[in-house]
This record gives sequence, C-alpha cells and structure tokens, in this order.
Amino acid sequence: MSYKRKKYLWLPYLNSIDIKPKNVKFIYKGGEVQIDWVDIHSIMIYGDSCDLPADFIDKCAFYKIPIIFHRRNLARASIITPSLTSDSDDLLTKQIKFRENDKKRSYIAKKLILAKFKSMEWLINSAKDQLYKITDIQKMKNIEAWHAKRYWKEYFLSLGLDQKRRENNEIQKTLNAISKFVSSIILRWILYHNLSPYHGFLHNPTDYPSLVYDLIEPYRGYFDKVIFDLYKENQSIKNNNNLLPIAIEKIKELLNKQVYVHSTRQIATFQELLHGIVLSLRMYLNKKTRRFIVPQIDKPRGGRPINSGFKLYGHTAGITDFWTEAKKINLDFVKIQN
Repeated sequence: MSYKRKKYLWLPYLNSIDIKPKNVKFIYKGGEVQIDWVDIHSIMIYGDSCDLPADFIDKCAFYKIPIIFHRRNLARASIITPSLTSDSDDLLTKQIKFRENDKKRSYIAKKLILAKFKSMEWLINSAKDQLYKITDIQKMKNIEAWHAKRYWKEYFLSLGLDQKRRENNEIQKTLNAISKFVSSIILRWILYHNLSPYHGFLHNPTDYPSLVYDLIEPYRGYFDKVIFDLYKENQSIKNNNNLLPIAIEKIKELLNKQVYVHSTRQIATFQELLHGIVLSLRMYLNKKTRRFIVPQIDKPRGGRPINSGFKLYGHTAGITDFWTEAKKINLDFVKIQN
C-alpha cells in the first residue's frame, strides 16, 4: 500500500497563522512552514503562542487534526480535538464495556505493561516475571511503579544527574515535551478510528486523554533512549537550552526508521507501530480477534503466523519473505539500542 505521508507539526512559540482554503502558513520561532491541510497529521504548539482564529479551529476539526498545547513548566497539556463521529460498529460503547470488565481491562493493561518493560530493556532488566499469573490490575500497577522507580534512578544516574532534582533539568523538560509530541500522533489515530481518548485501561482518570497515554507505554523506552543518547553524546547541549529542538528532530528520525514487526510479519517504519496499536485495539474491541496484539520490534523468526487481525500501513510496510533483509533491519535497530 502506498500513500503520501502526513506531517507531524511541532510549532515552538507560534507567532502567526495565515489561513487559506487549501493550505495554511505558520510562522514560529526559528522558521516557518506552509502546508496543505490534507497533509497535516497533528499539531503540537509549544510555549506561548498567538491567538488561534475560529476558522483555524474549524479547519482542524474538519480534517480531524488534533492540537496539543504544551508549556515548559506544566505537567499536563491542553488539547483541542474534533468531536467523535458516529460509527456503525459503535466502538465507544464497546470500549467503555471492556473498560468496566475487570478481566478484559486487566488483560489489556498487562499487555501494555509487558510491552513497556520490553522497550526499556536497553537500560534495565524486564520485570515480566513479576507479572506472571497476576490478574489484579492494582498489583500490576504496583509492579510497574517499582520497575519505573528503578528505571528512572538508573537513567539519571547514568547521565550524571541528580534524580531528586530532575524536575528542574533540561532532560526532564525535554522528556515531557517529547511525550506530548508523540501523544499528538497517537491521539490523531484514536480519533480517526472513532475511539474515545478519555477512556483508558491502564490509566484511570477520564479528565485527560488516558487512552493516549496507555498506548504510548509500549514505546516509551525507545523515545527515552533517543534523549539519553543525545544528551550523553552531545556535550555542547549540556549547558544551554537547545536540547528540545534537536530532540524533536531525532524523534522524527526514529519514527522514519525501518523495523521488523513479527506480529504482522512486516517491515515498516517505526511510526506505523503507533497506528498499528490503535488498529489492534479496534480489532480486539470489535471481537475480530481473541487477543490484543501489541505491534512490537522483534527478531525475524519462523513458526506459524500470528492472527493479529490487522496489517500495518505505510509505503514501506508489506508482507515480506525476505528474511535476510528483515534480519539486517533488526540488527541495525539493535545496534542503535545497545
């Protein structure tokens, strides 16, 4: 399948918006961009910005473009999303019913946590054995919190930073911003497939887009490592405030990197995983598959194909029998992670 790749926009300190019927021009600190509406995937506005005209909001709603506002010192972002449209499958009802079913909710939560542990194995050992036969969701969260405490302690110690003061350093602020940037991408796919971003399975609250943060978890460790490597290898950014713009570009490079996904036996770009996990959840909620399959980066291997119920989209995605190519792609990615 081939299609034109939509763009993820990061607009720091937005100065002005020039709206046209078919395109829009943004002027922001450090540059400008003119782009057709149909080519915009999602928008993150960082820092202080100009007022947003009503016709700009209308255009974003029409093209299903989510807007996320993130301020440097605020933990939560502000979000503008188009309203949910009708769906013949009535996914919203199914999503809420699955969320209220303790067994199904704990099953989805465990799959997300296990995938998160895997993404963080570049730094510490997985805690997957601790989750064996655990079905109580609160116990799962306790294990996840214990693992996260170990992970972040090692993360900041390895960078020579004081974890107790991490809220005041550039690394933590950059990690927060990257999380908001990636959340805008997943939010677009959630809205596109008529799911509610506010009804998650792992995160409890419904006053913020908990499903978005649920679906980030399986890939969080990969994004963390980009920032870790950037800070460790680039001495020039340690004493100034230019980490974030460089980090955004590095994250975009990761999103465009090819990976092998065994659950669909495909070679795809990393960004297709963010769409794939939404597709997988949709299939599971619709009972098209018996399992919720989190698309992950794997080593090529044989065996019977997994009935995942979905395929990844993208100009590089496609069923592959070229095991040599798949092995090379996986090896290249592993080298980056180690």
